Amino acid sequence: MNRETKKEPSQASEREKMEALGRLSCKVAHDFNNILGAIEGYATLAMGDLKADNPLRQDLQEIRTSVAKAAVLGKQLIAFGGRQMLHKEPCEVNEIIEKTLKRPELAQAENFKIEARLEPGLPGIVGDAPQLESALGNLLVNAREAMAEGGTAVLSACALRLEGAAVRSPDPAAAGPLFVKISVQDSGAGITPENFERLFEPLFSTKKKGSGAGFGLSMVYGLAKQHNGWVDVKTAPGQGSEFMIFLPAANG
Repeated sequence: MNRETKKEPSQASEREKMEALGRLSCKVAHDFNNILGAIEGYATLAMGDLKADNPLRQDLQEIRTSVAKAAVLGKQLIAFGGRQMLHKEPCEVNEIIEKTLKRPELAQAENFKIEARLEPGLPGIVGDAPQLESALGNLLVNAREAMAEGGTAVLSACALRLEGAAVRSPDPAAAGPLFVKISVQDSGAGITPENFERLFEPLFSTKKKGSGAGFGLSMVYGLAKQHNGWVDVKTAPGQGSEFMIFLPAANG
């Protein structure tokens, strides 16, 4: 991630930090899931020895429900680390965007609109369409929350050619020079410098306690990485923010 004022050494340091966090997240998630598996297993065994009317069954079921919730956090850590299971196939970005706009969490209110600016004839990509829909939905929900007084979020997609240091894919050679850029722009208050530096860290959130676990942007970051792409951000106080996902074109 970078702002226009950031210098290249800072970008390299940021990438190293995020890669280290990704490795740590995957390690923690692996050990975490092993512990959860043991809790789930023993709770299930204990339930099997109890009669249907035994009040302990409800307590054990509560344990299993909590385990399931905790397992979701483990999956989110793995997603940030770029290790989640994906089903990649040829797909069209404009179709992904059209399906994203139909997601129930994006039902447009009176003071919130989404304007789609889609470039026709975009090159295809190879990706996990449902996961990309989820990522774009997350960015649009964030855009809505950033504009507390209402406004219009602009969702756009275009093709572009990049060379040299402008290509920030994990594997630049495999990516090629042709990319599809998907952008979500809001007109909110922008992101403060102290929050900007931690934007994609897992468990970091600027929302009120109980409003989110802080995994939304970290999952977007990890998903882009797994597609051999990256996420870029432009923001300025009082001028809103723009989140951009760069994905290699299939025929790049």
